[in-house]
This record gives sequence, structure tokens and C-alpha cells, in this order.
Amino acid sequence: MVMNPVAVVQRENARLQAENEHLQDELKSLREFVQVLNDLSERAKVAMSDEALMPMLEVTFTKALGLLNAPDGSLMLLDEDSQELVFILVRGALATDLTGFRVSANEGIAGWVLKHQEAALVRDVRRDPRFSETVDAAFKFRTQSIAAAPLIGDGKVYGLIEALNQPGDQPFSDSDLGLLRLLCRFAGEMLADVERRQPSVE
Repeated sequence: MVMNPVAVVQRENARLQAENEHLQDELKSLREFVQVLNDLSERAKVAMSDEALMPMLEVTFTKALGLLNAPDGSLMLLDEDSQELVFILVRGALATDLTGFRVSANEGIAGWVLKHQEAALVRDVRRDPRFSETVDAAFKFRTQSIAAAPLIGDGKVYGLIEALNQPGDQPFSDSDLGLLRLLCRFAGEMLADVERRQPSVE
């Protein structure tokens, strides 16, 4: 079989072009992430009163979903007394209905992230035994993919952020999870900083 050198060069050129486009996309995402961190760091310098915490969490959460191109997502905080996760911030189809809803802190992928204090990336939740149908069944929603990371500060886990249903054949990447993990760590340290400032109860 005679190899056509022109065809070989064309194939290699197409491969390199596709690889270059992928690298450009990753570079753009990293630059956006650095900008987000710079912005949040500047805000944090003048923040971290009780009143400033919620707006900062909202900015961090919104920017996280934007970086991951996730149409749906939630920020949940742990209620230590009831051992439940409370949906504090919600974006997407369930933004109105889900805010304030509670689930067991031991349930689902969120519960796993909380317990293990590790991030999780699940591209097809129906294939993951950790997934819980509680929210989907209650609100007639369909979760397809999840990227989730814990909010950790001072070694304590305060909750987590979940990004849901990134479009595409391969939703969420390891890079996406890495960005989310770092943003969640930033938010966790904000929560720890505010808690440190609280007067101790004798």
C-alpha cells in the first residue's frame, strides 16, 4: 500500500490544529480563573464581616458556575445541629423552589463529598451508586452530571458547591474540578475567618 504523503501531512495538521484549539481553550479558562481569584482576593481584603459574607459567597458561587459553564448548581451549608445540608444559593431551573430545602448530610454525592472532604466528578450520575434521587424526585428535575467540592477552612468542612449538567458529550473535566476545588477552598477560608471572629459563648 502506497502512503499518500499529502494525506498524512493533512491529517497531522488537523490533529495539531485541534490540539492547539484545546490548549487555547484551557489557557483562556485558566486566565479567567486567575482573574476571578484576583477579584475575590481584593474583595476579601475589605470584607469578612458577617454582613459581607453572604455577598462574597454569592459572588464566588456565581463565578464558579460561570467558569465551569454549568447551567445549574447549588451552594449548601451544613447545619451541625440537625446534620442536614441546607440549600443556601441555587442557580438554574430550581433556583426558586430549592432554596432553603434540606437533605441529610449523609445522603448522595453531596454527603460523600462532605464525609470524605474530597471533590467528586460524576459525568453520568445514573451509573454512580452514591447518587440520590431525593431532589430530582421532589422537584421533577433530571441531574445528569455533577462536579462538587467541599467548602473547607481551618480544617473544618462547612458545606459544598455542586455544579450540574454541563452541556456536551464529555461534561466536566479534571481541570473543571481543579478550578472548583480551589474556589471552594477560598470560600471555605472566608467562612472560617468569619467564624473565628464570632464571640465565644460561655
